Amino acid sequence: MSLKGTNNITEEELIRKCTEGDEACCRMLFEKYYGTMLNVCRRYAKDMEEAEDMLQEGFIRLFKNLKQFDGLGSFEGWVRRVMVTTSINYFRKFHLNDKVQYLENEKLAVLEAVHTASSDNYTGGSSDSEMLLTMIRQLPPAYKVVFNLHAIEGYSHAEIAGMLNITESTSRSNLAKARQNLQFKLQTSYLQYSKNE
Repeated sequence: MSLKGTNNITEEELIRKCTEGDEACCRMLFEKYYGTMLNVCRRYAKDMEEAEDMLQEGFIRLFKNLKQFDGLGSFEGWVRRVMVTTSINYFRKFHLNDKVQYLENEKLAVLEAVHTASSDNYTGGSSDSEMLLTMIRQLPPAYKVVFNLHAIEGYSHAEIAGMLNITESTSRSNLAKARQNLQFKLQTSYLQYSKNE
């Protein structure tokens, strides 16, 4: 696979040059994945500043461990796993003990649109998608991280329990409450929109 604007250098060559310490290639790699991985980190962060901190830590870890990429799977998938792991570690360090609060009257499951609009393919331009991403970022930290890991990244409750040092039932409960919270926000937003029409 050839990368645009890099003198026809392949991704494999770019990775190899980065492991050899080529600063220009490291910059190219950073720029290639910056936007996509920032969107991944934003889902776990409380705000943009925290997302950028996660991203920076993720790239430091990525370049430190780049030689561990064996080339067997997707490099972008490997980069994504590094960013998710970094974001989880950041969450565990700074937010694991945050108090979790939720609204009592949240009853329904989250709309499938939340999953679709939350994918890291989102690049802007849709006010509905941005609104949903904002709602996800506003979830209480424990709900947000479990929702992202399960609904978006596809981890099982057993895997999430191991990553966050919680029980599987806590993971399930946090996911259900995240969905309820999002559904309530979506319903409230829709009602406000309808009133303004």
